[in-house]
Amino acid sequence: MPSTLELIKWSNLISSIMLILIGVTQIISLTIIFSSFSFSFFMSFFLPFFLILFGVMLFASGQKMEFMDNNFRFLSSLLGRGLFNIYLASLAVYQLSNAASDIIGFIIGAMLFLTGGFYLILHFCGNREELTAYKQQLG
Repeated sequence: MPSTLELIKWSNLISSIMLILIGVTQIISLTIIFSSFSFSFFMSFFLPFFLILFGVMLFASGQKMEFMDNNFRFLSSLLGRGLFNIYLASLAVYQLSNAASDIIGFIIGAMLFLTGGFYLILHFCGNREELTAYKQQLG
């Protein structure tokens, strides 16, 4: 039986890869070019690039890369990761609610939201000694 830490790491890994794939798929399908010109056009145009960037950030923070630890310190804390995952969940649901495959966006969004919620619960309700060891394992 995998530990909770293993499940969270796999959830972040899968979520980050899915965010990157969503962004690439949106760019390749050219849906960002053929949308009407309005405020939603600008959101639809730039959002796939942000999904790719944030997916790479989530992946790199899960792999304990020194660059991420030095430049994006909020991803090294449970509170920062939790809020970042919840933010990414809202982006994933918004981006894919405009596409043909709504259910994929809600599944990825739910996975990110639950992972972010778990990080927040650990941050606010966790035992301090256990959290110190958990944070060291996270990166």
